[in-house]
Amino acid sequence: MTDEKIAAMPVAQVDSWHRTILMFFAILGMVTTSLTVRLPLVKELLEVSTSHLGIIIFVGAIGAVIALNISGRVIERIGTRPAILAGLIAMAFGVTVQASFAIAGNWVGYMIAGALTAASYGFADVAINVDGTAIERRKQKSLMPRMHAAYSLGALSGAGIGTVAAAAEFSLLAQIAILAAFHLGVVALRFKTIPAGIGQEVAHEESVKVERHHWLTPAVWFLSISILAITIGEGSAIDWLALGVVEGYNESAANAGIAFTIFNLSMTLTRFFGGNLADRFGKARTIQALVATGVLGILMIIFGAPNVWFAWIGAALWAAGVALGFPLLLSAAGEAEHPAKRVSFVAAWGYGAFLAGPALLGFLGEAWGILNMYFVVAGLLATAFIFSSAAGNKRATKN
Repeated sequence: MTDEKIAAMPVAQVDSWHRTILMFFAILGMVTTSLTVRLPLVKELLEVSTSHLGIIIFVGAIGAVIALNISGRVIERIGTRPAILAGLIAMAFGVTVQASFAIAGNWVGYMIAGALTAASYGFADVAINVDGTAIERRKQKSLMPRMHAAYSLGALSGAGIGTVAAAAEFSLLAQIAILAAFHLGVVALRFKTIPAGIGQEVAHEESVKVERHHWLTPAVWFLSISILAITIGEGSAIDWLALGVVEGYNESAANAGIAFTIFNLSMTLTRFFGGNLADRFGKARTIQALVATGVLGILMIIFGAPNVWFAWIGAALWAAGVALGFPLLLSAAGEAEHPAKRVSFVAAWGYGAFLAGPALLGFLGEAWGILNMYFVVAGLLATAFIFSSAAGNKRATKN
């Protein structure tokens, strides 16, 4: 479907589509995050070391990277609508099977199911983001930060549910099964509002080959390095924050869950209001200010043990530091000629880093301790401070 056809859609239809994408962003983060909060229990059930758990997560990341590499070509052929449906259904199935294997103490089955979950997640996420950018162009407003805020809100809800479940020693399988059923219910109720053909027009436009040097500029490389660093920072917190509080602070799983919940709450608030900061001060300045805040938060967690309050405050600052990297850097990538190629290239770096980077950091966590591993994350964010200048400081036009 071309932008001209999207522009001709009735406002009410676009608004309904927009609400659906917000809901799909939310459920995308809910069920998997509720499982992540309970990684300390999963580690205990599977009877694996930190490095072994890192390998298990890494295998899941491989599934996601494969999906990310093929999803664009698939969407060009079939559009986002069937891609979203298939991805979200397979994701709910995969995470439920993961929980089943965790309860059974079968790390091989958990790893394979994790690869399915991650691949389904990556497939659905790309398609949902394609719809999000189409809505942005239709409404001529900067909407991606708030769409990603919806994801954070879903992740926050999942983290809260996981934390309460951990404190109550509620069945992991029952927790995941209930959330997966809710996830599928939302899909069933809202899927019909997704227009057919979104993303398919790209196949024709991209059929004419464009030399890489026309679009793969130094600025694109800088944006890619920045998104790599920031998404590793985000993914590291998602995978290792709860375990870091448990092992580095000798705290309970419930207090670790509180840290993770605070992280997601801070992510949600920063994404909800951060678009206004970017409109006022520019993308690069906003990213740089927040990245500096994130480095401060990570250092607070490293040096704050054993006082859990430092972990909680540091988690809030860490989340603020990485919250806007993905939406603002993708937005910056799409502002020049050949936006589809630029955005897909930068996104691939971000998704790959988000999924694979934290898993690889598990080896450092095993060798050095998880809190010491956070020094690497802080260093990466410092790198993003430098390279994010490529995002520019163009201010949004008021409509």
